[in-house]
Amino acid sequence: MCGIYGVYGGEGGVAQYRSWLEEASRLLRHRGPDGSVCLARLGGRCLLGHSRLAIIDLEGGAQPIANEDETIWVILNGEIYNYVELRERLIAQGHRFRTQTDTEVLVHLYEEKGTSLLDDLDGMFAFAILDEKNQQLFLARDRFGEKPLYYAPLNQGKGLAFASEMKALFPFPGLDNHLDVAAIAQFLAVGYVPAPRTHLQGVRKLMAGEALSLAPGAGLRTWRYWQPKIEPNGRKPPSREDAVESVRARVLESVRLRLRSDVPVGAFLSGGVDSTFIAAAIRELQPAANFSTFCASFDDQQLDEAPYARRVAEHLGTDHHEVRFSSSDLLAIFDELIDHYDEPFGDVSMFPTFAVCRAARQVCKVMLSGDGGDECFGGYTEMFGYHRWHNVRRTALANTAAKGLLHLWGKDWRGVGLLGFLSKNDWELLHPPERRNAVASCFLPDHRSVAAQGLRELEARALEHARLPYPLSAFEATASSYLPEQIMVKVDRASMRASLECRAPFLNPDLMQFATSLPLQYHFRAGMGKAVLRDALPPWVPPEIRWRQKRGFTPPLCNWLSGELKGEMGKSLDEGLGELRHLLNPLPAKELFRRHLAGFDHSNSLFRWLVLSRRCHEAALN
Repeated sequence: MCGIYGVYGGEGGVAQYRSWLEEASRLLRHRGPDGSVCLARLGGRCLLGHSRLAIIDLEGGAQPIANEDETIWVILNGEIYNYVELRERLIAQGHRFRTQTDTEVLVHLYEEKGTSLLDDLDGMFAFAILDEKNQQLFLARDRFGEKPLYYAPLNQGKGLAFASEMKALFPFPGLDNHLDVAAIAQFLAVGYVPAPRTHLQGVRKLMAGEALSLAPGAGLRTWRYWQPKIEPNGRKPPSREDAVESVRARVLESVRLRLRSDVPVGAFLSGGVDSTFIAAAIRELQPAANFSTFCASFDDQQLDEAPYARRVAEHLGTDHHEVRFSSSDLLAIFDELIDHYDEPFGDVSMFPTFAVCRAARQVCKVMLSGDGGDECFGGYTEMFGYHRWHNVRRTALANTAAKGLLHLWGKDWRGVGLLGFLSKNDWELLHPPERRNAVASCFLPDHRSVAAQGLRELEARALEHARLPYPLSAFEATASSYLPEQIMVKVDRASMRASLECRAPFLNPDLMQFATSLPLQYHFRAGMGKAVLRDALPPWVPPEIRWRQKRGFTPPLCNWLSGELKGEMGKSLDEGLGELRHLLNPLPAKELFRRHLAGFDHSNSLFRWLVLSRRCHEAALN
């Protein structure tokens, strides 16, 4: 797990970018505190930088890494979990390895298969490969978007700068830092900025499962090498009993691969189905090993899952740690963490996530999580409701399906209301007359078309999935957008801020393909999802954990906005939104805040406004 950065095709070579390279290395040090190297190739026309968090081959795994004749170079952020099997195959084909690290398989696999090497990888990754013979730079991001990769095109697409985090590109010479208004609209709609946009016009990011190549004469090209396409396979499904056993075996195998490490590995534990399964799998695979588990604890007992996590930890015999997160902890890291995420990001659980990661880093360097279980096995509450619509296909109801999927992504349509960029018909459908005044249109007429462009992109994505019967469309939608752009962004930035690697065994393409190929009734039972996963849990798991309703990792934001964050919220409404002050009117947001203080929960919409106000005061937006 590391930070990568570099330039290809820039004018002036090393001399022009020396100060930027030093600053990028400094800004990404939290991702790789164990060492930093920058290499110039192609006569200085390509610069490859790497900040290392040493996990595998601690002594010999420094990057960049080359093939035997040093014509192919790679820098990697992430892990290739099946590197042992790939290495053995490549050695049998005559390749010679200099290290024991997983990174080196990429250069040799590229020699064999070129850009098709992506088909063979089980891992979380963002990497850059320089092919000197063809003078080609090749970038790729993993299938589920666990690892980020940002880039800024240069010289009319003849070159680019890239980095693991957007902050490393902010100081790049000549960066276009004008706001992307459509991206801001998307953020207020769903709480994040979906790839390929960012909130700056001059910076883009690879989508999950997307690759990029750049070479003289060929220009800059991007393509999706993988995306969730969940279709019934038409074959006779396994029996429910066989499906349960197969799920259990596949999860165990995925955990086994993700335990490969030369440093201590622990697990996050919430007491829910997903994290319980992962922790139980570790104990089954390593019955005599001592490993640590960590959970967050809140003052609000209705949101506190620590008692459930404690019960699981006691049964498994782990070294268990409860990380208490209070409002005072929130205030201590509030500004720091919002700034750290670079883009506007509206998931308040980033704060306790970081607190738990920071505590875990004192004991472990790698943690396993239950992320992805909901996307694989239908864990979201909305999915069970959609199950009743399982015969609906892309008909006149497809638009309604798309709106439902956007609701699943964004959770709170009132965020859309803050912008008011829906068409009149959509507005009337989503907001009855008695509610419209509270969430009146704020976007001025001369910018409405730009904002609408952002929403049209979201609706187009949702319509792609609406061709499937519910809830398969919801499986696809969450796996292609909500998972990589919200869940994985939250986890990556929070964990890497603490220099901690976080691995998600449920995010295995074969596991997801198998799970979503099962009959829908295998997933939904007794008013909830993940039935087949619940059945696959070990027999010792008690019913109150096995059949718990999904709660989610939800801190008490509603109370915080009425208490500890009340002053910050009021300040953001009074000061406005900096560069956005000519675009957004704070009066409707002030009305939402007044209603919130009167007892109505508008916390999601208000938190998005608060985050946006903080980002708009950053130098990168001025």
